[in-house]
Amino acid sequence: MSVLTSLRKIFGQGEPRNPNEFVKKFIKDSKQERAQLEMIYKREIILQVDSLRFVPSWFKITDKKKENYKDGFVIFFTKDAQDFQKNYEKKYSRFFQDNDLVKIEEMHNEEPVITVAKFLESNDDHFILANEMKIFIDAFYLFKELNPSILFNIRYLTDVPG
Repeated sequence: MSVLTSLRKIFGQGEPRNPNEFVKKFIKDSKQERAQLEMIYKREIILQVDSLRFVPSWFKITDKKKENYKDGFVIFFTKDAQDFQKNYEKKYSRFFQDNDLVKIEEMHNEEPVITVAKFLESNDDHFILANEMKIFIDAFYLFKELNPSILFNIRYLTDVPG
């Protein structure tokens, strides 16, 4: 490791500073280990992205074929069933046909939840993934602010089975 690289790590120069840099870093890191990209608004995770390379369990709960998406991504959010029916069902109905969405109904800790997901084929272009995430957010969320403060986080789940 060079001295310049070491100094950048010490002073945080190598860390992502904007959404596109987070997406780019996520794509790079998710090829090496299990990572999950999260978008957080007002302390709530509003959108997540999983790399299908390390999370084959998505193929067990959907009709998607592994050979089509094995190195791709899945964009998703999970809501409790009551919240989904009240706030997201109409948006889902309008959006799902043109966007090939998957709706998964399951139980988490005895609570019914609904996960809405979109599968993306493998692509290294961070602009394509970022644009798909924006389309997803715009379809399901309405923010009071013109430019909402959405935080990005990459969570590394190396020891968590997929």
